[in-house]
Amino acid sequence: MPRPMRLLGLAWVVGMLVASPAGAQNLTLKDLIDQALKNNPDIRAAEARAAAADEKISQEASLADPMFSAGYQNEGFKKYTYGDSQYAWWMFSLSQTFPFPGKRGLQREAAQYEASSARATIESMRRDVVGRVSQAYYDLVLATKELDIIQARLSLAARLEDAALARYAAGTGMQEDVIMAQAEKYMLMENQAMAKARRDSAEAMLKRETGSQDVNPLARPAIDPPTPFAYTMDELVQRALAGAPELSERRQMISASEKRLARARKEAWPDITIMPQYYRLGGGMEDMWALTASIPLPLFYRGKQGAAIAESSWNLTSAQMELEAARLRITSEIRDNFAVITSSERVMELYRSALIPKARQNIDAALALFATGRINASQALATLKAPYDYELSLWQQQVQREKAIARIKVYTGDMEAKP
Repeated sequence: MPRPMRLLGLAWVVGMLVASPAGAQNLTLKDLIDQALKNNPDIRAAEARAAAADEKISQEASLADPMFSAGYQNEGFKKYTYGDSQYAWWMFSLSQTFPFPGKRGLQREAAQYEASSARATIESMRRDVVGRVSQAYYDLVLATKELDIIQARLSLAARLEDAALARYAAGTGMQEDVIMAQAEKYMLMENQAMAKARRDSAEAMLKRETGSQDVNPLARPAIDPPTPFAYTMDELVQRALAGAPELSERRQMISASEKRLARARKEAWPDITIMPQYYRLGGGMEDMWALTASIPLPLFYRGKQGAAIAESSWNLTSAQMELEAARLRITSEIRDNFAVITSSERVMELYRSALIPKARQNIDAALALFATGRINASQALATLKAPYDYELSLWQQQVQREKAIARIKVYTGDMEAKP
């Protein structure tokens, strides 16, 4: 493993040991993802839509329902004349419409492709949910670490305030130093309230994605080691374009649109309706039967069948353009998030190896200098804030990196760690 990654892993482990009490049961990303995949309503809705699409296949392949008709003809209005008049009879008929050969097959194939698209949507939704859970989880991690850092700064602010009050009481300090130290404390308390709000927002998002109705706060998030990431941008783009379920969904819809277009073109060829009829005659007359065949006349072809062909053609073009747009968007997302990962790793190394260690060395010295009156409160505060600001920035970069990897995984799926 490269040296920067080893240092990054060490930093995460140290942060985990410092922040987590021994034996505490921490919230893990894996547990949240498992809960979301089991309980998320968006996934359940996608599964229901896929099941509904499967049921549509047999409907598209079926014939229209046959029609049964029964009627009676009577002579005059004064009495029931069946059996007395040769012009009174019962009639029965049965009709069935048979589509022109090939229409039903094209309808069935289009429905099959649409059902396949719906099944691909399930996997796409699962990945989206995992991505959203990951984003919210890392927001929770960052808010938790920010609260830790603010708490540490509050302790230092209290020490600075005590020193300012002691100097002011001894007549060696200025009231402005006391006010500045107290203002710093109140500002940190405001930042603490805002960080708690961000933590609550992340918790609410996680509960929504996992389908949880629990009103209790979530446990403290575990600080996992950084996700190994040794992929090239070209590898990620190729993997995403080959396996993204969103692209599979679009391809299936293109195939379905092609079948719908072929079906629309066959509408110019008429269906045929066969209708056998039976007449029950009275008065000693022999019963009769008849057989008729009916076909529709496409007199309004331009406004009906022709327009249906144009509609299907435009739908096919739309599906093709949606696939191309999805390819471009996925490629852009991969490139953008890859740049975020690369940039974050460089900045993290700078904070970890240079800025934070040097800034930490000055904390005790700054408090001692302020206590002896050799620097004022403004100078002391600047020195005390620096390491914590750097540490927060480091965590922001770490979280940004993890969120970028999670967004890439939405398109590529799980990526095995490379040595």
